[in-house]
Amino acid sequence: MGFDACGTAPVRSLKKDAQYMDEWIAQGLHGNMSYLERNCDKRYDPAMLVPGAQTVVVCLLSFAHSGRDYHRRVKSLLYSLEAKLKEHFGEEIVSATHQHIFCDSAPILERRWCVEAGLGFIGKNHQLIHPTLGSMVHPGEIVLNVPVLPDTSSRRNQEDTEKIRKGCADCSLCTDACPTGALRNEQWDATQCIAYTTHHCLECQLPCPYNQLTTNI
Repeated sequence: MGFDACGTAPVRSLKKDAQYMDEWIAQGLHGNMSYLERNCDKRYDPAMLVPGAQTVVVCLLSFAHSGRDYHRRVKSLLYSLEAKLKEHFGEEIVSATHQHIFCDSAPILERRWCVEAGLGFIGKNHQLIHPTLGSMVHPGEIVLNVPVLPDTSSRRNQEDTEKIRKGCADCSLCTDACPTGALRNEQWDATQCIAYTTHHCLECQLPCPYNQLTTNI
């Protein structure tokens, strides 16, 4: 369909993420993003967001392929994918009454579902890091009303990324590069993050070895 990577994960309640995020919000590290305090039940469990949800399909599009408006590009490809799925499996594969296609547009933990789908791990810069695409990717999701069995490569990818993640442990290039200290203490402090106010800071991503690998391919 034009995406750079894709994976699937069974819908479940993300209890550990819920605890972490609730504590993060309680500390005020989310700044003025008060919307993060709302719809928490839906944020932590896609079944609460889309009744009947059984599978989250996660797709990644690299910055290089996203164009000037990544929201429009990712959603356009997701709608094309949805049409293809409906053609092969029927209209009932997705909800007819609730929004089920997302790209930075709903209370859903996108990066965590990327990890659940075997597409990478969360690095010290708190970005998703794909083993070959790096962190400069835009995720998008389709929530399906049917279960999907992941292929054997998905399990293999999860095992490989777990091995790769250990290589992040001794690296501090991203945290050292952060000009404001927003990544100190292994937490992201949105109130100190330049991207929180300008949306134009990539300082914690540019030095990442995984992004250097992508540049050199």
